[in-house]
Amino acid sequence: MKTLRILLIAIGLLYGASDLALAKTKNFTVNDVPGRWFDTGDDIAGTHSLAIIAPGDTVKFTQQVEARHTVTSLIWPSKAKPGELIDQPAANTDSHQVTLNTPGLYVYVCKLHPYMLGAVIVDDAKTPGLDIGKQLTLLGVTPAGTLTFDSYSDLTLRLLRAFFVVTNPSNWKDYTLANGTNKYQPAYPNVPVRVYSDGKLVGTDESLPLLGDAIVGQGYDGKVIPVQVKPSTNGVGEVWVDTQFELTNVKADNTPGTISVVEVDAAINNWEVKRKIALPEQHMNNGHNMWPSHDQDQIYQTEWHGKSVYVLDRKKGTFLQEIEVGNDPAHVMTRVDTQQVHVGLNGEDGVVELNRNPTTGLLTKHRVISMQDPLHPTNPTQPHAHWMGHDGLTMATPNANTGDSSLFDFPLDKVVSKLPTGALSIAVGMMPDSSKYYVSNYLGHDLSVIDMNNLVSGGPNISLLLGYNPVTGSTTSCTPTPATNSSPAVPCLIGGLPIQTPVSPDGKYVVTGNTLGGTITILDTATNQVVKILPCDPGCHGVNFGAKAGGGYYAYVTSKFANRLIVLDYDPLNNGHAENAVIAGWVVLANKTAPNDDSTTGNLGQGGQGVLPVPNIYNGWVQKLPPEWCTKLSPTQKNPLNNLPSENCH
Repeated sequence: MKTLRILLIAIGLLYGASDLALAKTKNFTVNDVPGRWFDTGDDIAGTHSLAIIAPGDTVKFTQQVEARHTVTSLIWPSKAKPGELIDQPAANTDSHQVTLNTPGLYVYVCKLHPYMLGAVIVDDAKTPGLDIGKQLTLLGVTPAGTLTFDSYSDLTLRLLRAFFVVTNPSNWKDYTLANGTNKYQPAYPNVPVRVYSDGKLVGTDESLPLLGDAIVGQGYDGKVIPVQVKPSTNGVGEVWVDTQFELTNVKADNTPGTISVVEVDAAINNWEVKRKIALPEQHMNNGHNMWPSHDQDQIYQTEWHGKSVYVLDRKKGTFLQEIEVGNDPAHVMTRVDTQQVHVGLNGEDGVVELNRNPTTGLLTKHRVISMQDPLHPTNPTQPHAHWMGHDGLTMATPNANTGDSSLFDFPLDKVVSKLPTGALSIAVGMMPDSSKYYVSNYLGHDLSVIDMNNLVSGGPNISLLLGYNPVTGSTTSCTPTPATNSSPAVPCLIGGLPIQTPVSPDGKYVVTGNTLGGTITILDTATNQVVKILPCDPGCHGVNFGAKAGGGYYAYVTSKFANRLIVLDYDPLNNGHAENAVIAGWVVLANKTAPNDDSTTGNLGQGGQGVLPVPNIYNGWVQKLPPEWCTKLSPTQKNPLNNLPSENCH
């Protein structure tokens, strides 16, 4: 029988752990450094976010950050006791600790920034192999609030793969390496693990499965990194992308992030990054999401791990203003009728409303709008990616902390509904006529549909897992193909862990970026059925629509752990059928030679999250565009629903 100490020494020798000595207390430092958000100081197979301890040891989480976070149990052994789980009722800057006695795998997440992961394996020294547990429980998947599954299953391997990709920047997908032959193959620790299927140990004490081999065998990786393909049809204008994890020379690693500006309609150097903006003097910390002024002259930029909103000159790419708004500002949009700017305070309870100077485009803070139901207040809502109505009358928020959605009525100046949605509601997309809206539930793996004309209940909820079986990996429409000596495994495409989910400007489709499956799902708004699913990249995240030259629209899609901006044509035949959707091309977001205010030094082009096509072509906003942009749009693009003729862009 191997002792725990021998096992730890073996791991340290194989994978470069700097200090794996047994200790009664193991500390994670919670910080803002990309990939090391929960940092033990030790290196195990490239990750600094994994600790291996003995039963009875204590794990401590020490926050050293500007932003607010949570330390929340995401995965745990199903036999863990209630006192071994950890969570807080609201985001905070506190330190936390928990003593763990039950052997198995524990994974922790920040519910505000759910790419922040840390893991602990409580290993029983009396048994061979690392103890993963007989069964594991995942937070937030079912109405009961959890899902329990065998420790040797497709879902376990997907989640472990995600952990080792997310927490090790060298495992992020790098499209600068594309040469027609290089394959994307992250490194996983190939150590024996003690896992179970149907209550039985997989293998024997003398011959346990190796973790790395098991993950690789599922077929998620190992594909050739393709060289860039540029769309054959131009876009209109430019696309701004928050490359949130990119490191630069002046800014410290704990204030990462750049904005990458992509040209999409130029005669030369098209579909390339033309500018990088880091705001080094302002120390922009994890710049996350953007929205333009109605004249497209200013860009409003949030910092998700800080407290500020920045105003930029779009044409020059220069800094105009920093204004402190509150904790963890996430998404930003303008109100159509007043041009006020609204920012979701993901670390607090509401949305901050900012007045805009019509001459300078600069902002002043007006008020914070609570997203609570005044008759039934609950824990802080912590709204993330809200959406504004096309006429300026409404605003819908996804409330990450309370698993519901608030609808605010501006003429009535109050929350008129606060309806249940799902676990960790994270983003809203609204129909262009403000008739209904969709809410993505990150830990529910589904979309909620809210009828704005019948605000009586939440739902229905539409699963993006497509009939996924967590044990086998099969779906209702696919059975995984196992690997053979001559061909690799082919897993089924699924959604899951959905994030941004906007509705197309014509109101026909919802396009969602899914982190769990690394996929893009397209949902028909007429039937609320998923009609197409396409492969994306690790950490598939941001989606936003921009005009396609000559008519129609592109959906631009970003991923946190790949430096590629995907250009999705959801109707390439112009026949209204998204079943024909294709990836029209893509842009590599790494560019060290682009003009910049702070040279890039690491994680090149990585961390793609907020994505903003300019001009803004959503119904209500597109009609406000000045002539320089109107002339580039088709008649349908100028007024998608033909419902605002008196204010047509012209």
